[in-house]
Amino acid sequence: MTAVDWNVIADRLVAVMHQMIHEENFYGPDSTRYAEALRRTFGYRAANEQRDRERVFPYERLTDGRGLITQAEADHVRDGHTIVDRMGRETAEQQVKEMRAEVARVYREAAKDLAEMIRDRCNEVSVPSRYRREGVAWAADLIDPAVPKDRFGRTLSPAAESEAVAS
Repeated sequence: MTAVDWNVIADRLVAVMHQMIHEENFYGPDSTRYAEALRRTFGYRAANEQRDRERVFPYERLTDGRGLITQAEADHVRDGHTIVDRMGRETAEQQVKEMRAEVARVYREAAKDLAEMIRDRCNEVSVPSRYRREGVAWAADLIDPAVPKDRFGRTLSPAAESEAVAS
């Protein structure tokens, strides 16, 4: 949208006033004369007025094209932008949802790899104490997404219990 050129509008208003007073002898109360001059300057037409088979808009319109529009037209433009923004927001939300799912997948894979590495490095030589080995195995179970957990994050089948049963 271009900026309003007030000088051009003022020149047009002067020309309209000159035509009304000197050519049409349009006199009357000042408020009526000035109102009509402004209507002509801005090319105002009422919503129900149709000239030369032009499209009739459901709101009053200033057709001068110098950067001034009616409130109804501004609302129409704003609503159009709002719809486009809403569609863009929905697309962005969908992309964020997909990205979060991808990040969660990558984190699960990384957690699984980390838990496997911890289990591989934990043996009787690297961790001589049985209780410490059980603690390391338990920590690996907490990290590993494949190990079943309750809703509070506690493992349902801790590694320590499974090792104790195996021995």
